[in-house]
Amino acid sequence: MDWFILSLVGASALAVTGVIDKFVLSKYVRDPLAYLAALVVMQQMLVAVIPLYLGWGFVYPQTFYALAAGGIQVVLWAAYLQALHIEETSRVAAMVFVFPVFVFLGSFLFLGETLAAKDYAGGALLVGSALLISYRPAELGGPAIISPALRYMAVFWIFSAVYALAAKYLLDFMSEWHLILWSSLGSLLAVIPLLYREPARREFAAYFRRGPFLLSALLADEVFDFLGRGAFIFAYAVGSVALVSSVAALQPFITLIYVIVLGLFVPGVLEEELDRKTIALKTVAVILIIAGVYLVS
Repeated sequence: MDWFILSLVGASALAVTGVIDKFVLSKYVRDPLAYLAALVVMQQMLVAVIPLYLGWGFVYPQTFYALAAGGIQVVLWAAYLQALHIEETSRVAAMVFVFPVFVFLGSFLFLGETLAAKDYAGGALLVGSALLISYRPAELGGPAIISPALRYMAVFWIFSAVYALAAKYLLDFMSEWHLILWSSLGSLLAVIPLLYREPARREFAAYFRRGPFLLSALLADEVFDFLGRGAFIFAYAVGSVALVSSVAALQPFITLIYVIVLGLFVPGVLEEELDRKTIALKTVAVILIIAGVYLVS
């Protein structure tokens, strides 16, 4: 059951990353793109050890494709942070798992893989869960609304699927660690233009001057992100991809637990709707996510 433990560690670590992101975004960040640039720079501290132990693993031309994949990651991360900036952590975490629908569509269009009836059923559940978690019922006679974060998450879904398909191709030519290395370097190259604007540069620099607490939060964010992604890579190596993906769908449920616990013991640290009706709605959406990922995996 090593794959299960690794998958659970990965889902738990990425859920922590989402909570830290939301805390920092709500307390310190005006420009999510400047924050993204700071995270990518911090990320290089972690990946720098890879060539020391495993070499650079340069493969022509796939290494350049991996650099481009890093640019794709910047786009999906930017969309994710923009969504998190305007929406609750638990809602955004639940919206994440619609992207397998686009992975299967891309596999069908570009790799010739056929879809079974259960794949379509799972995709419908995933899309339905995203609409459900983004829906806010009408209050005091006002209109019901759909979360504005949904438009950012649509970008996240598409580019996450593109990255997943690219990674599937690139792992035939390089190890998991070298894909992490080169895609991280590609992300670094991609965030440099984000700092072209002077306000973004000022905010970026401020993150590294505001004292040890914020720096510790940035480092913790990247450590948990690195742990989460690494745990899933190793889980895929020793277990079924379908089963690992099913456990990965627990991430929004774990995020919801973190948010509820924080709301009980540290009130006000995150802005979340925690009334009984909203928690019930989020729980139903998470159940649909787990069922949908199980069907498509």
